[in-house]
Amino acid sequence: MFVRRCLMGLLLFGVALSVCDCDSPELVSIAITPTAQYFSYNAGLTVQFTAIGTFDQGNHPKTTQDITSQVTWKSNTPGIATISSTGLVTTTGTEYGTSNITASMNGFTGLIIANATANVCPPDYTASSSGCTAPSTSSVVRAR
Repeated sequence: MFVRRCLMGLLLFGVALSVCDCDSPELVSIAITPTAQYFSYNAGLTVQFTAIGTFDQGNHPKTTQDITSQVTWKSNTPGIATISSTGLVTTTGTEYGTSNITASMNGFTGLIIANATANVCPPDYTASSSGCTAPSTSSVVRAR
């Protein structure tokens, strides 16, 4: 009788664990916003980048949360733009071009990495939310 109760208890305990699915949430992906940012050719211009993590927990719906302060930030060309440990991108004013910005953190399948870009326009170009615009070449009108 005692063995039967123990087996029944273990069986119920096992069922409770599988129904509960009490595993810890695991990071499965990261998204960075903005995905691309354009800057004029100046030093000290800044934009805050944000990392949003997607977490999976067994059979539960996936959840998201701001993990900006938990990821490791990196700029592949710090001569163009740097990024702080809190996700703040700052232009250097010494170079122009594109800097790949990454946010990384260990997750369920190993290191999870997300990418975005910080684009510094060439001198005299105008930066907008969609890119760099070359200066207009106006024709010179000569007096007769």
